[in-house]
Amino acid sequence: MKNSIHKKNTVLHLAWLSTLLLSLSSSALAISPIIRSFNSVRSEGMGNVRYTTGFYEENFYANPARLTENPSNLFQLPKFTLEVGSGTISSLSSLLGSNNGGFSAVSGTVGKPISAKFQFLFPAFYKREFITSQWSLGVGILTSAQLVGQVSQSGTITPTTVIGGGPAITIARRLLPEDRLSIGLTTHAEFRATSGNAFSIIDFLRGSVASSLRGGSGMGVDFDLGTSFRPHWGLGGFNYELGFAMNNLLGGKYNNLGGKISGWAGNPTATPTSFNFGLAARKDDLWKFHSFMMALEFTDIGNNKNGSIFRTIHLGSEAKWKLFALRAGLNQGYLCGGLGFDFKFFAINLSTYGEEMGLNVGSLEDRRYAIDFGFQI
Repeated sequence: MKNSIHKKNTVLHLAWLSTLLLSLSSSALAISPIIRSFNSVRSEGMGNVRYTTGFYEENFYANPARLTENPSNLFQLPKFTLEVGSGTISSLSSLLGSNNGGFSAVSGTVGKPISAKFQFLFPAFYKREFITSQWSLGVGILTSAQLVGQVSQSGTITPTTVIGGGPAITIARRLLPEDRLSIGLTTHAEFRATSGNAFSIIDFLRGSVASSLRGGSGMGVDFDLGTSFRPHWGLGGFNYELGFAMNNLLGGKYNNLGGKISGWAGNPTATPTSFNFGLAARKDDLWKFHSFMMALEFTDIGNNKNGSIFRTIHLGSEAKWKLFALRAGLNQGYLCGGLGFDFKFFAINLSTYGEEMGLNVGSLEDRRYAIDFGFQI
């Protein structure tokens, strides 16, 4: 009798465990993130449009020709950017709040994307008219660290970690009557170190993941080339702009100058050559706003390996009233929103946006929240 009951309980336990494993397996979708060297909180709030809308540091990593559209000279004092995904917040809350630990603690985090990013820009200088009125110049140094990962059924994190930094120099020239055409070139010099093997979530919480994160490293140079054109269209009373740019012309490998460090023997994760284009429309004095802009762009073409073309579509808008900016848009089909405040010597931006982690839109959203703040003169 006792043996019969014991066998029955064993079968029930095995059935329960099998069901749990199957449910975890079905919820764990392998991620395939698009890695970008730079993220702009302003552009994220309006659907991640940036090739026909960018200003200042946004053009170091998007369309260098837009440098000619900077409204004034600017010297950027320290500027900080912080970004975190909702999956990161909920996963850490689940793990830290669990009393049981072990498998039950991991189960609430399985399949969720874990993302975070930190950026530091300083110094940066932008000269609207450089040497002559036809030229513009921008110089800046950016340092960043980002993580995009996922917790597996076994409680390990498969990380995509990129730590890098270096200077960017952009030069752009106005052409044609009324300066309707601009061309620009950015030169990037960057040191980059990227992740290696997967590690356990327990090691992550203990802070003992340094050896696992060591993958590849290198130092290199690469280039961006872009153009913008303002046609004489007047549909709906808007002014229009077309933009096109190619980023990382040499393949974004950042290892052509050596720079290997001990323990990071491989090559760093590349940011492949990408093609980007779009159309923006602008209008002054729309309703209660002193300016309004909307844009449609197709970006990261080439930096979207095996992904759906819908991951490259971005739609966004920005309305300004005095020192305040209101933003909204669609990034890869996910809603975005943001606010901006420019107090002349200090600026702050906030945004939330959805980023697709799967190869097809609608597979796995990573809802992210970002803030940047910095001083400027």
